[in-house]
Amino acid sequence: MKDKKQVRLGSDPLSWIRDSREQRNVEPVQQRRIPKQEHQPKTKMGLRPGWIRATFIVREDFLEKIKAVSYWERKDIKQVIDEALAGYLKNKKIKSRPR
Repeated sequence: MKDKKQVRLGSDPLSWIRDSREQRNVEPVQQRRIPKQEHQPKTKMGLRPGWIRATFIVREDFLEKIKAVSYWERKDIKQVIDEALAGYLKNKKIKSRPR
């Protein structure tokens, strides 16, 4: 008889797990972090340059009209508001505000 026990295929279901301490050349997670981009305010994250996220309080009837224009002209609400503000501010003489 043989001294060693015969190993059958699939006798140890966890044989694929290796000791991770054997891997010496792997950097710790702390050193592999991706460097952060320069500081960007949350109001500008995910937007094109020159745009900023803001919240305004508007009358309900204006909002419904803006949504209707947006729907029928197949535009975003953002585009409708941008066109409306651009038209309003087009020929205005505006003083810069003190900071």
